[in-house]
Formats: sequence, C-alpha cells, structure tokens
Amino acid sequence: MGSACSWLFPDQSNLNPKLRPPPLLGVLFCLISMFCFIISVVSFKLSPQALFFCFLLVVFYGVIGTGEGTAWERGYPSTMFLVPISIFSALLPLYIGVKINVRIYTPYHLAVSGRKYKNVPPTGATAEYADAGIIRFTDDAVLDTSRAFGYKASDFTYCVAPVISNEASVSPLSAGPKISFWAVGKDCCGNRRDFECDGAGDLEVKNAFTVSDLPKDWLTETLVPKTSRPMYLKAIEAAKALHNLRSEDPTKILLVRWAADPDTTLGVWYNRAVVAVVTACILYSVVIVLVWGYIHVYFDRDIRMMAGGSGPAKSFAAGREVKDPFMLRGGRQGP
Repeated sequence: MGSACSWLFPDQSNLNPKLRPPPLLGVLFCLISMFCFIISVVSFKLSPQALFFCFLLVVFYGVIGTGEGTAWERGYPSTMFLVPISIFSALLPLYIGVKINVRIYTPYHLAVSGRKYKNVPPTGATAEYADAGIIRFTDDAVLDTSRAFGYKASDFTYCVAPVISNEASVSPLSAGPKISFWAVGKDCCGNRRDFECDGAGDLEVKNAFTVSDLPKDWLTETLVPKTSRPMYLKAIEAAKALHNLRSEDPTKILLVRWAADPDTTLGVWYNRAVVAVVTACILYSVVIVLVWGYIHVYFDRDIRMMAGGSGPAKSFAAGREVKDPFMLRGGRQGP
C-alpha cells in the first residue's frame, strides 16, 4: 500500500515549485465533476438555462486551471493533453445527456406532467384530450392489431395500430371508422399486423400514455432536429390507405403507448434514465482516472529525472528522448 501511494503521490517537498505537475486529485476532481454535472443537468433539464450553467462551470474550471502560477501557465508538458481531454469531457456528457433526455426522460416527463383522463371513448375528439398524459379508455376500447402497419425507415421500424371501439357500427357506404388514437412503438411489428408493442398482447388492457414531441425552441431545433412523430404519421397514412380508415388532421392525432399500468411503466423509464446517468459517470470516472493517472506519472518521472530529484532511478519511459521544457540539462535548479 505504501509503495502504491508513493508511486501515485511522490514526495515533492524538495522539488522546485516551478517543476511540479498539476495536482493529480485536483485535475481528476475537476474533470469528473464537470462530466457528472453536465450529463445530469442535460439529461433531466434540456433548456438554455441548463446549458448556461454548464458553460459557466466549464469557464470557472478553465480560469482555475490557467491562472497565474498554475502548471498551464508554467508550460508543464502534461497540460498539452489537458485541453483536448477537457473539451472531450465537456462535449461527451452533452451528447450522452441529450440522448438520455430525448429517448428516455422526456417521454416520461411529458406523460407524467399531462392530465389523467378516465373513461375516454376511443372515438372521442382529440381536441378534448390534447393535454392528456395518461389515458384510461372505456371498456369498449380495443387495440386493432389486425390493421397495424410498420413503416421501415433507416433507423427503426415505426409501428402504429388504431384504437377502436368494438361496439361502434360502421356503415358499409362510409369511408371507414374514424380513428382518434393510434398506439405506436418501434421495432415491435411486421409490415402488416403482428403489432406486439408494449401491452398489445393483453386484451384486457384499456390504458395508455401519450407520446409527445419536445417543445420546439432554438435549442431543441439545434440539438434534436429529428423526431419520431413524422415517421409515425407516415405509418398512419399508409395504414389508413391500406385499411380504408379515417383519422383526425395529422396535427391533432394523438399518439399513445399501450400499457397495462402506465404509472409503473413510466416509473421504469425514469429509473432507466437515472441508471444511464450513473453508469455513464462511473465509466467515465474509471477511464479518466486511468488515462490522466498514466499521463501524470509519465511526465512527472521524466521531469524528476532531468531535475535530479528523488524520483525512481529508472525512467518511466526508459530509452525515450525527452524534451527539456525547463532547460534542466545543465543541472538542477535551486528551490
């Protein structure tokens, strides 16, 4: 244990302060805390205000790391790796956080923040339920998987199935039943029928929660230019043409996820978002400790050898020609 500590934290009391490397624990704390803060904020609150606070943190750490007397100001060799690592540590959590927010957290948040409606007729006007989050249909509601359709895009198969009333009568001369609600899912159906998304296989299920897009602003338009709704609408148009169905205006169609217990399903989604953030933070922490620990020791030992310090007799990079950034070849500098 003692040898391991001396290897990671060698004695620097007799080393010229100008030759000391950036503090190992200080650098790791800044990088890890920056990563965890950005991914946590973006995953659960994608907004201009959230990005502003992330930017302030990056600037704050940048000022601390480049101030007077720091290793950066002294031109310590390892700091040339710190800039790309810091940029990567700021952009990577932003990218991952946006993915978690859009694919997991936002569907949960929009559903739980909407109103809960009970005894909703499947033929009801969607304008009455535009603010719905969780919907409990009347007993006559049924998911018509026989009229499902799967639209194959470059990324997923977008699946849709109409929610109908098994008691509604349709005149043979009409244009077919009017569909207000469409159950949706990804990669859970065939081109025709075979709709197996969520609770589609349970005939007793009468519940659903809505699927909505992110509120549109300059930030979501920039970071999330593509949403799933246009693909679902293409699948709906194909299903309508194939099965002689009518529907609301495309802007008013309500998309839902068919679920036996919407509250439990949404709770699972929230837990997935939390687990994804925690896992990303742990993996990053392990990787950055190994990477920066290696860089720190690599240059620290070379500088100590050139300075004639108390480092190990054998260089960490034995046989390598080392640059002399502090002009130490002529002898050891005074304290």
